[in-house]
Amino acid sequence: MEDIFDRIIDIEGEYESTGYAEGLADGKRVGIVEGRELGCEHGFDIGKDLGFYKGWAQEWLRAAESHPELVSERAKKKLQAIQDAVNAVPTVNNEGAHFSERIKDIQLKFKTVSAMLGVGAGAELSTNSLSY
Repeated sequence: MEDIFDRIIDIEGEYESTGYAEGLADGKRVGIVEGRELGCEHGFDIGKDLGFYKGWAQEWLRAAESHPELVSERAKKKLQAIQDAVNAVPTVNNEGAHFSERIKDIQLKFKTVSAMLGVGAGAELSTNSLSY
């Protein structure tokens, strides 16, 4: 009689182990898929913001070439600093990238130059409230 109960206990343990292993494998697979989707969405938002800042600075530098009286030398340097900062953001996600600090620095430069140029806050992106 004891052998029958031992076998029942063994079967329960086997099912538990099998269920755990299958659940773990399923969780990893689902986690990778969800992580990729979230990364793509977040990466798109970051790229959109960086493109805005770079394009904005680029257009003001072009305007400064045509109409030098519009943009001071100090503002030109700050505009170039925005472009340089955007270009310095890595395109690969690694632990030392410090994306949030870099983007906050670019946003701060943008606000500074906007004030220098007398451009209102309406030029900002609606996604500036995102946290990276």
